[in-house]
Amino acid sequence: MVSILMQFEIDVSGEDIFNPNYTIVVADKDNLIRGFKFSRKLIEVLRSRHGEGLYRYNHSKQGKTLVKIRIYCIVIYYLFKTIQFKDKKKEINLEVCRDFQGHEKDINSNLKYFLEDKLGFHINIKYVKLPNDSNADKYAYLMRKDTKNKMKDYIKISLEEI
Repeated sequence: MVSILMQFEIDVSGEDIFNPNYTIVVADKDNLIRGFKFSRKLIEVLRSRHGEGLYRYNHSKQGKTLVKIRIYCIVIYYLFKTIQFKDKKKEINLEVCRDFQGHEKDINSNLKYFLEDKLGFHINIKYVKLPNDSNADKYAYLMRKDTKNKMKDYIKISLEEI
């Protein structure tokens, strides 16, 4: 069986993952869109848990960055988990926007764990500056600005899953 190579873009919109309405989007060129927007309540709980030492990452600047990267990758995992693939052998090229510059190695290892080990994908990751007309860039911005959450492409992820 020959695997089909699929191309996805990953982008975010918002200043910081711990700010309300921060949005992470996975999109392809055929308008398959999956997104997640952080609520104020979710952010408060995540910050509180990190501050209480409930995560394995130190309560330091470096630890806070690693928590953010882990959460970012967990959300990407759940976004991909909702996509129905026809081909069982899923080879995926990911164009990831450079939102965590200097931490590409951490993101690579997290995504390999979540997408390859847990979901069975084979992934190739490339870090790029996505063009403004890319689906991931457009929808990340639109979802962040969607104050009434009317768009249909949101994925619900519970606090326990994060």
